[in-house]
Amino acid sequence: MSAASLHTVHRGERGIPCASVVTRRVYALPAFDGALSMGAPAPLVSADPDDPTCAGGDLVAIARPGTDVIVRAHAHSVDGPVPTMDVSVAVHDPGDPLTPRLFKRLRVFGDRSVTLDPSTGEPVFSAPAPFVEMPLTWERAYGGCDERALAAHVPSELDALLGTDDLYRYPRNDVGCGYCVSGELDAIRLPNVEDPTDLLTPARLVLSDPDAWVTAPVSAGFAAVPAHWWPRSAWLGLGSGSEAPSDDFPEVRLGVIPPELTACDSLEEGAARRDRRWFHTAPPGLWGESLSGNETVVLTGVHPRRRQVIVNLPDERPGVTVRVGDQRLPAEASLRTVEIDLETGTVALVWVASVELPWGLGRRDLDGLSHEIDWR
Repeated sequence: MSAASLHTVHRGERGIPCASVVTRRVYALPAFDGALSMGAPAPLVSADPDDPTCAGGDLVAIARPGTDVIVRAHAHSVDGPVPTMDVSVAVHDPGDPLTPRLFKRLRVFGDRSVTLDPSTGEPVFSAPAPFVEMPLTWERAYGGCDERALAAHVPSELDALLGTDDLYRYPRNDVGCGYCVSGELDAIRLPNVEDPTDLLTPARLVLSDPDAWVTAPVSAGFAAVPAHWWPRSAWLGLGSGSEAPSDDFPEVRLGVIPPELTACDSLEEGAARRDRRWFHTAPPGLWGESLSGNETVVLTGVHPRRRQVIVNLPDERPGVTVRVGDQRLPAEASLRTVEIDLETGTVALVWVASVELPWGLGRRDLDGLSHEIDWR
C-alpha cells in the first residue's frame, strides 16, 4: 500500500452502505517546542504479518470509535546517569494545561540482575545500573516467553488442539522480558520499563503456575498494542483463557475492560460481547477520547536536552468529498490516530471520513467511486 489516501465501501453501524476515506498526513517537529511544520500527505501504513508487534495498519482505524495516541521514543535523563526515572504522555485541550484528557506514565529502570539470597533462597534484585538513555519498547517491558518451561514441556495431542505453548507466553506482551513460570532464574532478564502502579518485585517474579499470569504485573508502554495481546483481545469476546475471578484482573479493577470480558463462555456468548474498542491500538490510558486535532501533547522525559517536549496538533482537518457518478457527497472527517515519533521528529495524523451512500447503486457506480481531499 503506497497511496496517501484510500477509500472503501462497507456497511455502517446502521447496516447502510457507507464509503470511508482513510488518509495520513505527516508533520515535522523541528524544534520540539510545540510548532509543527506544514503537513504533507504520506503513504498509508499496512499491516506487516511478519512483525510480531504489528498492531494492524491504518485501515483498522475505519472502525475505531475514538482516537489513538501512539508514541515512539527513548527515555532520556537530562541530569546525567540515573538508576530510575519516570516518563509520561499527557494530552490536553487547548487552554487547559492542568487537566489532561489522556495520560500515561511509565517508570524506567536501568539494567538489573537477579540473584538468590543465600540465607533465604529467595530472589533478590540488584540495584539498577545508571543510564542516560533507554528505549521505550515492548521488548523492554514486562512479559515475554519462559523458554525453559516451554522446552521442558512434553507436548501431547491435546496440546496441539489447545495450543498449550501459549501457557508459557505472557498474554499481555509475548516479546517482553521477566515472565517466569519455571523458576529458572539464571536466564531471566528483568524489564526496564514498567507501570509505576504495578511494579515487578522479587516476590512476584516466579509465578506459581501459568494461570497466575492474571495477577502478574501489567505490561507498560507507549507503542501500539498487537491485536492478540490482552486486554485488547478481550474486546473480541474470546475471554481470557483463565478461570480466575474477574476481580483478580487489574484491567477490571482499573476500569479498562468490564468484568464480563474475562469470562470463557461459548463462542456464541463471546460473539455477543464483541466490541469496536478492539480497533483501538493504543495502550490503556492513551485511548478512550475523540480528539479534534487541535490538542496539545506534553511528553516528559523523552528528549536528551529538554525535560518536556510540547506538540501542538496542527488544527487542520481534511474536507473530504466522495464522488459517485454525478453526485458529490461530503464526508465528515474524524481524527483516529496520532503518532508521535521522537526518533524521526515527526507527527503523523490518520483521519477517517465516512458518508452513507444512496440506496440502489449498482456495481458500475461503485467501481467508479472516487474521492477528493481539501485540507483546511
